[in-house]
Amino acid sequence: MSFISRRSTGEKRVSISQEDPDNPPGAWDAGSPTWESSHASLLPTTEETRRGRHFALTPRRLRRILRRVHVSRIIKYALFLVLILVCATPILAPSYTRPPPHYGELVSRCTGSDASNGGCANPHQEKVFISVSLYDQGGHLAAGSWGRRLLELVHLIGPNNVYLSIYENDSGAEGEGALESLKDRLSCRHRIVSDPHVSTDGFPTVTMPNGNERVKRLAYLSEMRNRALRPLDLFDETEWGVKEFDKILFLNDVAFQPLDAANLLFSTNLVDGRTKYLAACGLDFMYPVLFYDLYAQRDAEGFSGGIPIFPFFSTQGQGISRAAVLAQSDAVPVKSCWGGIVAMQAKYVQNLDRTLPTPDFQAIGSHVVNPSAPQKITAPVRFRNEPEIFFDACECCLFLADVAQAAKTQGAKELGTYVNPYVRVAYDESALSWLPWVRRWERLFVLPQWIITKIAGLPTHNPHRTIQEGERFTEEVWTGPQPGHWQLTERTARNGMFCGVREMQLVQSGDRTEDVNWENNKMPPGQALDFPT
Repeated sequence: MSFISRRSTGEKRVSISQEDPDNPPGAWDAGSPTWESSHASLLPTTEETRRGRHFALTPRRLRRILRRVHVSRIIKYALFLVLILVCATPILAPSYTRPPPHYGELVSRCTGSDASNGGCANPHQEKVFISVSLYDQGGHLAAGSWGRRLLELVHLIGPNNVYLSIYENDSGAEGEGALESLKDRLSCRHRIVSDPHVSTDGFPTVTMPNGNERVKRLAYLSEMRNRALRPLDLFDETEWGVKEFDKILFLNDVAFQPLDAANLLFSTNLVDGRTKYLAACGLDFMYPVLFYDLYAQRDAEGFSGGIPIFPFFSTQGQGISRAAVLAQSDAVPVKSCWGGIVAMQAKYVQNLDRTLPTPDFQAIGSHVVNPSAPQKITAPVRFRNEPEIFFDACECCLFLADVAQAAKTQGAKELGTYVNPYVRVAYDESALSWLPWVRRWERLFVLPQWIITKIAGLPTHNPHRTIQEGERFTEEVWTGPQPGHWQLTERTARNGMFCGVREMQLVQSGDRTEDVNWENNKMPPGQALDFPT
């Protein structure tokens, strides 16, 4: 139903349309006695009219009006509106379907007459180190589409421009065999390593309240990723084939399109024909609409994410990252990211000396920063974890934070870390195939994502989000004797505090038999600081 306020000779009168078999819509006279008598309770009184009072739509009157509304009509109009939005959005307002022209130029070069030429995607013949830490039980990745696409990517960059390092562990005989077959097909310089088993013996541990010693999952992952970077630990022009690398591409076990990876490397934030970024990440999806890597990603102000659907970020603070996504930028500013695929400048990761930076540089846990006496971050940067109990920080988040700090220390001009939403990967082929279609409708998620993010209380509060390396701050730590308790401690800040979470993931005991070989640990109660899990 509808109600219309109209002004006549200083009065306000309400006209109510009501369906009736004898009086079809439009036949009612709002001034008729019958109408007046049946709706008198909804109208202003004579005294109210005389005094010139406005008609007050009180909750009681509103409820009476709504009782007369036909629910079916509301549903019909709502469905009609939804239908219009669903039909119009992919035509009038698709998301991330129209990249800057130079993206298409790269694709044209590599799908036209120049496609057979190695390096068609790499106009300046930049030297790229590709780093892969792999778990491939059964060999399905190396022997399948992932391996085929990796070979295609090497061709797009140019075999003479690529060094490929793959470190695989605990993947069984089939995984090792598939990797050997892939190795035989490589046309670039490479180091391929397959460890049958990596024991957790020798890894740093935390002492649990019950006295047990456990290995943190992120300590394990940091070591695996560092082993994939081993060829960069020592300068060796004979092995590298180059004097230094321009960029590094980190690639997870994701389904990806080689041209997307090439555009991440050579098209992101292009200015005067050259990319301008310290690091650039894609977006990874577990399901077609559900972004995955919230753990590593922090927005431009260090806030963690909102509900992981488009536009992925929250409005917290100035909402810089969210605004950039809505503006369809290919360089969304962030503090950290990973997204299954990362391109970055190589100069802060490679060692250009023929000796190790420190004697224990390749030792397990050697890059961990002591929270009680933190050292400053210097290049070459390696992956690390937070060593204390009941506190974690994603090793990938810390890595990008450390690279940014090393670049800042060296006075680098380019310090930008970005997410490029034009580049999307997935964790299975089905999800990857759906991603182009989801983009056409994902703008419809903007309002629901904002509402659900608010209801869910995201982003999660981190009391150390703005703390910088070297500043004094108060941290709440778990301390002994067993079983222990929370204690506020004055400390000097280590780098990457915005990555921190009040969580702890532990490696499960026994041999690894599936993808998930870790478990979350419950946090003990009694914290004084507002630092929720």
